Amino acid sequence: MMIGTGRNFLILAGVLSLCCNAIGQGSGKLSGGGSSTPAGAPTTTPAPTIGAVRFNEKPLRVETMGLTMSLPVGSSASSTAIANQAAVQVTGPDSKWMSGARVLESSDLNLTLQQVADANLRTQLGADAVIVGGEGPTGAQLIERSQNLIIGALPAERFYVLGPKDPDPKHAGRPRLVYGVTFIKLAPGRFACFESSCGEADLTRSKPEMEAMMATASFVDAASLESSKRALLDAGDHFLKGLDEAALRSAALEAKETWWRLYVPSSTGADMDAKEVGYRRIRTSIGKRGQLDPTRDPKKFAGADLDEGILVQVDFRGVLGESNDALTDSQGIFFQTFDRKDEMWSLSTRVRQGKNDRTSTELGTRKGNQLTVKRTDRPATTLIVPDRAYLSRVESFLVQRMLIGARLTTEFGFNTFSSESDLIEVRREQVEQPADKPKFYRVTTRLGSGAPTQVAMCRENGELVFADLPGGVKVEPSSLDKLAKLWKSKGLPLD
Repeated sequence: MMIGTGRNFLILAGVLSLCCNAIGQGSGKLSGGGSSTPAGAPTTTPAPTIGAVRFNEKPLRVETMGLTMSLPVGSSASSTAIANQAAVQVTGPDSKWMSGARVLESSDLNLTLQQVADANLRTQLGADAVIVGGEGPTGAQLIERSQNLIIGALPAERFYVLGPKDPDPKHAGRPRLVYGVTFIKLAPGRFACFESSCGEADLTRSKPEMEAMMATASFVDAASLESSKRALLDAGDHFLKGLDEAALRSAALEAKETWWRLYVPSSTGADMDAKEVGYRRIRTSIGKRGQLDPTRDPKKFAGADLDEGILVQVDFRGVLGESNDALTDSQGIFFQTFDRKDEMWSLSTRVRQGKNDRTSTELGTRKGNQLTVKRTDRPATTLIVPDRAYLSRVESFLVQRMLIGARLTTEFGFNTFSSESDLIEVRREQVEQPADKPKFYRVTTRLGSGAPTQVAMCRENGELVFADLPGGVKVEPSSLDKLAKLWKSKGLPLD
């Protein structure tokens, strides 16, 4: 039911590719280790150190990630959300470097550190295999790769990439950035990911600080998390196995065309003072596989084109930046057969800002348990989806309605594909019926491990009343006429 904004093109494209169920970004100062201490300031007790790096006495704790970590003296931390996951962002002393941490989950328990690192490198370098010192098609260069590392008794892998030169002649000579990525294997299918950056000239000083900080990281017990996850997936699998064609048809036909307004309310409560984030339209229907391409003549459908199933069409427009100077448009069409064995989708995302105009596309196909995703902006991905509790892209739009319709008030776990991580991640849905509102249901969603919660209030028939997203973003039902008048009154682009 939900969608948000991202802070750059790559993140934004990933957010929109999550069937418009993804979250936005917000930030807020963290307590504990997030407070800054000037270098050299007196302390009552000696601060812990690793090598020449001294840390704040009080460690940083992020409960939603299960993370405890010491921060170098002079650094600060803030909470954030990258794509569909809760994260913490650390700014180093004198703002010479930045580092973000998040947790990735996959239902593929055989996934190795090398496979995870290789997938990330393909995205950054634009090639399947680049040796140290080599340069990929993107212009980025692999400058270091360390395998078989041990961080806190856990296996880890790390690499550093020198970013490409700025192609704009006006920025000739601008320093290049170095990007470092560290993966720590916490448990089968569960990885910590640290993503860092600094200027090329600052690498010698920043690298020891960033790596020493990561060496202090610890995460909550993986065994208890795995046990909890199994119980949730068992509940999700039991629910999905009870779905038949009649149930899917009913859910699709009940989900009428809807328009949504996404905005951040103002302190005055007035609509004109609120910040508009975007709007979207969702259309759900029974249709044919061939309708994935709206330009095709239905009279010419043949073979698999005639397969019947559920179609979900999503159109989104969002504005980014404090001055609303960036515009994003996304159009997605998603299809699934009634036997739940096949699915396909097509997603196109366009981002415009000034003279910059970029479009990316994503094509997904699943037959049985093999999923292939092809994109124009990064290499293709092929995954084997799990046999149990797998939620398709189409079903991700309908699952809350179906859970409410079944009057199931408990917590569920579902395996879903994430375009951001190229992994199958665990989505959690908790359905409750508030005691003071017996004719309404509250659905709390987490789209990944440690992800911020999204809370939706729905009627008994599953229709959304409102939703609260991270970053203070609200979602409310609207109409084309209302949205057009509101955006026009605020001078926001409608064409």
